[in-house]
Amino acid sequence: MNNSPIEVLVEIFEQLDPFKVAKYRRVCRSFNSVLTNPPFSNLIGLAHIGHAYGVVEVFCFITPETFGEAFLTMAQNNVDDAHKTGHTVEKYTKFPINRLKVLPINPLKTINEVSLFGFLKGHILSGPLPHALGNMTKLTNNVNLMGNFVTGPLPSELGNLVQLKKLHLSRTILDDTIPDSFGNLINLEVLDMFSARLTGSIPASFRNLMNLVELRLGSNKLSGKVPDVFGRMTKLQTLSLGCNHLEGPIPESLGRCMQLRTLNCEQNRFSGSIPDSIFRLPLLQNATFAGNLIVSESPSTHNASSDEVAASLDLTPLNAALNTLEGGRPSLLLSHLDLSRNQLSGRLPNYITSLKNLQYLNLQDNNLIGPLPTEIEELSNLWELNLGSNQISGEIPCSIIGLASLQALGLGRNLLVGRIPDSITSLVNLSQLDLEHNELGGQLPTEIGLLYSLELLNLSRNRLCGEVPDSVKHLHHLSVLRLGHNQLSGEIPPGIFNLSNLLSLQLNNNRFAGSLHPDIGALAKLYTLDLSHNQLTGTVPESFLPSWRFVELKLNHNRLSGPLPKFEWKFIQTLHLNHNHFSGQIPIHTEDHMYLKSLNLSHNQLSGPLPASMSRYESIEGLDLSSNSFSGTLPCDLLKKMKQIKKLDLSNNQFSGLVHDFLDTCSTLDLLDRSGNHFEGNMPERFRTQSKNKQAVLPFRWQTGNEC
Repeated sequence: MNNSPIEVLVEIFEQLDPFKVAKYRRVCRSFNSVLTNPPFSNLIGLAHIGHAYGVVEVFCFITPETFGEAFLTMAQNNVDDAHKTGHTVEKYTKFPINRLKVLPINPLKTINEVSLFGFLKGHILSGPLPHALGNMTKLTNNVNLMGNFVTGPLPSELGNLVQLKKLHLSRTILDDTIPDSFGNLINLEVLDMFSARLTGSIPASFRNLMNLVELRLGSNKLSGKVPDVFGRMTKLQTLSLGCNHLEGPIPESLGRCMQLRTLNCEQNRFSGSIPDSIFRLPLLQNATFAGNLIVSESPSTHNASSDEVAASLDLTPLNAALNTLEGGRPSLLLSHLDLSRNQLSGRLPNYITSLKNLQYLNLQDNNLIGPLPTEIEELSNLWELNLGSNQISGEIPCSIIGLASLQALGLGRNLLVGRIPDSITSLVNLSQLDLEHNELGGQLPTEIGLLYSLELLNLSRNRLCGEVPDSVKHLHHLSVLRLGHNQLSGEIPPGIFNLSNLLSLQLNNNRFAGSLHPDIGALAKLYTLDLSHNQLTGTVPESFLPSWRFVELKLNHNRLSGPLPKFEWKFIQTLHLNHNHFSGQIPIHTEDHMYLKSLNLSHNQLSGPLPASMSRYESIEGLDLSSNSFSGTLPCDLLKKMKQIKKLDLSNNQFSGLVHDFLDTCSTLDLLDRSGNHFEGNMPERFRTQSKNKQAVLPFRWQTGNEC
């Protein structure tokens, strides 16, 4: 057969299984010429290459040209590498290459998505898409390869499927550009390539896709400017461009997509202003522009006089958009608007209150100034309002009582002053209230306990004073309570220790006095507790200790006394008891603190030798025992298992013994203070060399201000 004419070989191969003959392609030049050209180059086969999960079969597309061990092995290994793409494939078994079965498919014959892609539904497809798929011109409805291990390059021949209405390639691993030929798919209604690892730019040929209802290109690596291709997409309802590297202006033509309901442009580098026509789209419900470079310049100022520009400099794009410059009306259906993490400046516009259906408004992390408008109460359907990390000033208006549906209020990191209005306690649906890092003063609202739905209450870093109201005991759903860095006084209300859902409690840097309440041990879910920098006195009762899952305890800078309790928390990471009046010895630990990273017992009245159990602190990075009365030699293997220790302060104690005995094995230290003890011998060579290079009298002495 090797010397037979091409025409004869074609006749013979058409009577045989071309995929059985294909194994001879690489050893016979004439065979290869036949099998890699029409009509055989138009053939596709499905190779059954393995199975997973016990019931899911794994296939790959092959052609007579690609059929071979190298290609099939690559397709099998794609599934092996699933973890690299965020997929998880369990119980995956690869079939031997020499036993693989191939199902031939002739795309030139009548075929539809039910017979092929319907067959693949529920199974796994791996490897690249063959060019011959472009011959399946009879496909009319749905090609769905979503979530498969399909790889690039994308065949430009897919643009031949002009009758196709839906193409789903989301959550694949294409690592390729979008072919310009996709603009030929004029009947497409859905093009979904979300999270397909696409690169390059959006083709200008997309302007031909006039029947699109959904276009999802989010979570890829697309770059460059978005071409102004949307003017004729009058049916478009969903457009997702978020989480790419797109830049430049947001296309003006989006304002002509009169059916648009959802627009996602977040996490790109879009700049300039948002076209005001977008906010007048009659059906727009969800608009997200978070994490871009959108600024306050209004598009109407480009050709304005200097006086007009000066008068409009304080307008945000939102203000400009809602200002009916051309007599249009803002969208009455807009319910979700996210402009967070941009460069918006100017005042929060009063026009925002015309969005009566707004349920979610996020303008966090911009440069907005001025007070909250009192008209904010008109947004009665709002369930989340986040204006944090701006420069909003003035008082919180009492009219906030009108936001009866509000579930989350974020005004933290602004310049708010005055008292927290009592009217805020009427927002009984609030689950999150964040007012941290402002200049709020006065006392907490007496009836704050009426906010019985609260799960997070963050009022830290303000100027709040007085006692914490007893009504806080009614916040039974509270999981996070942060009141640190205020001027609160009195005893810690016992009612706090009845909040059984608390996970994190921070009352640090206040003026709380009195003893530690023993009932705190009843907070079985608590994993962080910070009572540092207060005026607490007395001992630490054994019943005070929270649950075994505890990870952080800070009691430093108080007036606590008595012996250290036995801390037996397996998962503790941070333990700071420094600057108190604790005395006695460090208790012997019966459990290894496997995850302990920072231990500070400095500036107390502790004494005696260090227990040998401290040598089991394998994860410790910072150990400060300074300014106590510890004595004796250090355990010989103290630092042997401390493979990550970076800071060690033993200063101002009564330790003795040879220095090198405990430093020889320590290779990670970069801050060390051994002064004020009775150590003998020279420092190991490594420390002397580093000390000389740093020109320090004491090698690696702790720097001022590092103390916790």
